[in-house]
Amino acid sequence: MSYDPYEALIAPARPKASLLRLMLGIIVTTLLYTLALGLSWQALISIMGQAWFAQTMQIPGPSNPSQMFVLLGSFGFMTAAVSFTVWSLHHYNPVLLIGDFARAKRQFLRSLGGLVALAAAVAAIANYGITLLPNLPLSQWLGLLPLSLVFLLIQVSAEELVFRGYLQSQLAALGLHRLVWIVIPSAIFGLLHYDPAVMGAAAPWIALSTTLFGICAADLTARSGTLGPAIALHFVWNFWTIVLIGFPDYLGGLALFTNDFSITDEERLISLVPYDAAFLLLAYLTVRIALRR
Repeated sequence: MSYDPYEALIAPARPKASLLRLMLGIIVTTLLYTLALGLSWQALISIMGQAWFAQTMQIPGPSNPSQMFVLLGSFGFMTAAVSFTVWSLHHYNPVLLIGDFARAKRQFLRSLGGLVALAAAVAAIANYGITLLPNLPLSQWLGLLPLSLVFLLIQVSAEELVFRGYLQSQLAALGLHRLVWIVIPSAIFGLLHYDPAVMGAAAPWIALSTTLFGICAADLTARSGTLGPAIALHFVWNFWTIVLIGFPDYLGGLALFTNDFSITDEERLISLVPYDAAFLLLAYLTVRIALRR
């Protein structure tokens, strides 16, 4: 598969493509997102109370279902912010950030099917002999699952719209080399996941792993011409780490199981990085194969 299909995402961005406009777009998107978050937090404080809000914002992170829904749902503001930027500053329909919607949907479902099969096989092998702690009761987990899937889709779609749909495609529309528009958004994506206050010495490795994820998502976007495969990859990845097996003290509020160690256990986190990289490579290849069918 070549990068020719990517023209479908680059073409709408090309008429208003400029580095200055892109920089302004990043600033506008960031300010709008920050403003919307601030206003929503104030509303939540007035409704839920200061104690609930403080617990939600605690470090390492929220760990009950309501707090997780609030966190994941807040990414809807990110989608709204980048959509406004594309419409007002770049003068094209924000839906075009996804590509052809019908095609994106087909590619999403095809990629999702392959990734779910891969995840099931990996779970059966990789978790053999690993201690997992029960978290939510199965009945509660199943009852929350539809909402968990919807809110997870809101979160991953927002990040893909910003980093692959907007930033990557705007850089590509400038005529820059593919390494620039693949690596730069992916590196920014990785740096935003750099959290030494929580992960300590493991933070650079997590940021590097997230950058590699971004590169895989960027490549799949360019090869497919839509965000469908990247959203599917992101969705399955986050489902595994947020909804299926989380951390007891970090974003584990919706998980069926949790790991038997804390997110602050630097050595254990670092030891998992090679396994995450191997799974990412398998997932990337799975999507590539699914798209060839």
